[in-house]
Amino acid sequence: MTREEKLAYLALLEEKNRRDNTYQYKNFGDKLYPFQRELIWATKQYSQAMLMAANRVGKTMTGTYIDTIHALGHYPDWWDGHVFNQAPLIWLLGYSGEKIRDLLQTPIFGRRVENNWIGGLIPPEYILEHESMTGTTNAMRSVYVRHGGGGDVQYQTSKVQLWSYSQGQHALMGDSVDWYHIDEEPRDQSIFPQVLTRTATGDQGQGGRGILTFTPENGRTELVVQFQDTPSKGQYLIQAGWDDVTHLTEQTKETLLASFPVHQREMRTKGIPMLGHGRIYDLSEEFITCDPFEIPDHWMVINGMDFGWDHPQAQVQLAIDMDAETIYVTHAWKQRQVSPNDAWGAVKPWAKDVPTAWPLDGLQTEKGSGKQQKAYYKEAGFKMLSEHATWPDGSNSVEAGLFEILDLMRKGKWKVFKGLRVFLDEFLQYHRDDKGRIVKTSDDVLDGARYAYMMRRFAIRKGLVGKQIISKPLIKSASSWQR
Repeated sequence: MTREEKLAYLALLEEKNRRDNTYQYKNFGDKLYPFQRELIWATKQYSQAMLMAANRVGKTMTGTYIDTIHALGHYPDWWDGHVFNQAPLIWLLGYSGEKIRDLLQTPIFGRRVENNWIGGLIPPEYILEHESMTGTTNAMRSVYVRHGGGGDVQYQTSKVQLWSYSQGQHALMGDSVDWYHIDEEPRDQSIFPQVLTRTATGDQGQGGRGILTFTPENGRTELVVQFQDTPSKGQYLIQAGWDDVTHLTEQTKETLLASFPVHQREMRTKGIPMLGHGRIYDLSEEFITCDPFEIPDHWMVINGMDFGWDHPQAQVQLAIDMDAETIYVTHAWKQRQVSPNDAWGAVKPWAKDVPTAWPLDGLQTEKGSGKQQKAYYKEAGFKMLSEHATWPDGSNSVEAGLFEILDLMRKGKWKVFKGLRVFLDEFLQYHRDDKGRIVKTSDDVLDGARYAYMMRRFAIRKGLVGKQIISKPLIKSASSWQR
């Protein structure tokens, strides 16, 4: 190859590299992980899709890529997400002007260098106009983007507006929004409802839609609880952690993990909401979990339940290895606004003929029928113990149960089958307020497990489940293990 040919070849490589950088959005989809593709899919099926993810997995990047495609109208052939037939009005929202500029504006549009846009997902020739944000250097209030067009088709103009939560909900008024992207959860609980209000008539009257991408640093907020526990028909939740990506090396993970406070590690690495300070069970999920296995017939089993309607009712099963003095949480289920019969249908395969511990409020009577709450569950099929959950001495101290269960966890004698998220999510979030009081939210499964633990003296051998036996107290002494 002659010198001239080499120079020409290098020039071609440089041009290819320039085009790849300029039009990087075209090949961006090839690098997406399954959870990122799932978010795209969810935008077609649901009007509100939430990606609650760990740090460094690419949650914001996923969102800005979707924003870019909607702004341009250049939908790839594989795209199975929502499609706008008209140029949309897009809202991008974040904590502050600086955060919006750095986390949303720059990835999408790039930086302004000598009056030119450089380095964003949207090629500079597609950026038609912009309006600057007051009070934040190089931050934009609005950016206008060429949408579609080509051949005989006239292009339209997408309008992308950038808003900070610090402006308050009153700034978010007047427009009919087609698409929104909320990056990082607003502490002001009025922001999200206001955004939804603006989308009511969006997308040509069909109703707008959008995504939320954040790491749950604020814990189990109302918004998180809604998506996790009581999602509406239009809401969809995706959680992603370090195990869902391959771009983080083991060395990087190790370094990052060491930099996180212990109480934040589940949130930072798995995208699990944590309140951290004041956690009652201050252990990692990995420390208490084990792989599921078949429970031996000579082990003891007992169920526990927590009643509920407005908050979820819960059903739990404990298996007890008497030789090793170890308790295993083998089954757990919860759901709100379900009847005793529906609950029985959900847990019957593992709850049938197993003694079930229940709390004091099972003695409450219904005004119309005069029947106690526990009676409805007994009629549904549950094998309800004759008395509500107490310790052998007749007391029912909550603190005693928490202390003993935590002690067992720390000794490696309280294990939870992997995959029981309804138990583990509550375990990670169970906490006290700044006055030391237990916060009575999202604790239904934990309560059911505690009732079962308190009444484990009435557990039966697994091999005897379904057989006619006379139930006798399993344990009569009053040691710490045998209360």
